[in-house]
Amino acid sequence: MLRAIFFLLITSLVFAACAAPNANTPTTQDFARPSATLERPPIRTSLLDGTPGAMVEVAGKFVFAPGDGSIWVQDPANGKPQPVIKPTPELFADAPSWSPDGKTFVYVRSSLTAQGTAQNAIYRANADGSNIEPVALPPNNKTAFNWPHYSFDGKWIYYTASFPVPPNKQDSEIQRVAAGGGEPQTLVQDARMSTESPDGKSIAFIRFNFDTFTGGLWIADSDGQNARPLLNDDVFIMIAAPQFSPDGSQILFAASGPNTRPLPGVSMRLRERTRECAPQLLCWFAKPAYADGLPWDLWTVTPDGSKFTRLTEIGADSPWPAWSHDGKQVAFFDTSGQYLVDIPNKVVSQITRNGGHGVFGWWQAQ
Repeated sequence: MLRAIFFLLITSLVFAACAAPNANTPTTQDFARPSATLERPPIRTSLLDGTPGAMVEVAGKFVFAPGDGSIWVQDPANGKPQPVIKPTPELFADAPSWSPDGKTFVYVRSSLTAQGTAQNAIYRANADGSNIEPVALPPNNKTAFNWPHYSFDGKWIYYTASFPVPPNKQDSEIQRVAAGGGEPQTLVQDARMSTESPDGKSIAFIRFNFDTFTGGLWIADSDGQNARPLLNDDVFIMIAAPQFSPDGSQILFAASGPNTRPLPGVSMRLRERTRECAPQLLCWFAKPAYADGLPWDLWTVTPDGSKFTRLTEIGADSPWPAWSHDGKQVAFFDTSGQYLVDIPNKVVSQITRNGGHGVFGWWQAQ
């Protein structure tokens, strides 16, 4: 399952070619449920000292792909998602991400061409799934695009381009294309899953080590120059989903497994899940059972690498996080549902049980 995150572009092709015909509208019954993944209570709200906290209000709208080839838009206040992209035997959609104005989203469209070959391309659609149009098409059937997202100012769309390297490796690079169209630009080689700072001066990304099958977090200038590691590839089993905070002061990411060596600001000592869990920001006291792979948690790091913070200790299954517009909350999506981390109040709440393996986005009005 860890491999699926970094080889989502490969599995997307398989699903697109092999999915069984389904003429019915997708339903939430198809979403992953906690009983099949993590054994957790349906709702969990707790403070650092275990005192019950009030549920926090969630505004804006979510977009997510549960992993069945569909894309859904949801009002988090009512928890009722609506399918806006539906899968077919020839079409698999994934990795949606909102535009800054919330009117459109970009996503990966895996499909079969007229020649019968698979294609992973970047497409854009209105928030209701209408007006679907291509944004970036791969130059050949060996190149696949994935993980698209807008720049903070909405002028660019960034994505990962991947292609095989014989005999059994894969190379990736970060490309971008103007939101209004144009020729793609290659920014960083040997990189995937990028995130750009709000001021447009820096780009963070994952650099994958195919010898150890682990990933490290790197940062570079916006043109890809002066690349340097923030997190080496031997600290966690795997990392994913880096996200710059709206003010540019933090980079959020998901990591699998405990840190294997000290990080600035984080102790190596493993703590019991009790009231003595500080400095971890959030602690969940019920020990989960993992039926679907190794546990993941959310972390942040400053862009200079001087301080790491562990936001959660929940053992999530493939979480994908997203910041609120003010940087005070983080919502995330995993196989057991959708959750909200209220950072100032140190509260974590389950929003819904709409879960899955895929990418998750959150838009809020400024």
